[in-house]
Amino acid sequence: MPKSIWLIMTVLAIGVGGYGLAFALVPGFAESSHMGHHFEARPIAMYSHFTLGPTALIMGAFQFLPLQGAKKPAWHRFVGRLYVVCCMGAGLAGIWMAFDSVTGFASGLGFFLLGFFWLVTTSLAYLRARAKDLLSHKKWMIRSYALTYSAVTLRIQLGLAIPIMGYEFFEVYSIVAWSAWVPNALFAEWLVRRDHGRRFSTLTQ
Repeated sequence: MPKSIWLIMTVLAIGVGGYGLAFALVPGFAESSHMGHHFEARPIAMYSHFTLGPTALIMGAFQFLPLQGAKKPAWHRFVGRLYVVCCMGAGLAGIWMAFDSVTGFASGLGFFLLGFFWLVTTSLAYLRARAKDLLSHKKWMIRSYALTYSAVTLRIQLGLAIPIMGYEFFEVYSIVAWSAWVPNALFAEWLVRRDHGRRFSTLTQ
């Protein structure tokens, strides 16, 4: 991955990750948002999702630093394990919260499926690493992080739709619940298949 692309990706991940952490760590921040009902009804899920999810988003970006895995394999494995734990916790919490989405069934289903596929791809990435199938591990980790990165695409889309294009939150959230992650997943799949057998082995070294 070119360092310029990695830098842009990481800056966005840190910015959105910091914003997400504010939901859990800044008093009154979550309660005043459209996520406030989760804070009231399921605080464990709320705190888990908005601490573990942003942590996975930020840590995961550094796993894609060019040559990071080759130069510091022990550190890469340690951060990778933390990433898996954070994704599993945040994914389960996200599924729990999806059952009571503020904009109804369509958005709830979108976020439920996001959480489900997030758990599946992350689990398979971990299992492939344990089996020392590193090529397959990298493929599944790209799929996993593409879903983790839906936090960034969600914020970008809401930022474009609401303050710039003038839509109301409730008009767009059911769409964003899908458009934040489905294109990411498709792009990751295209990337994995395009580089299969060619230069994929150097993509995330």
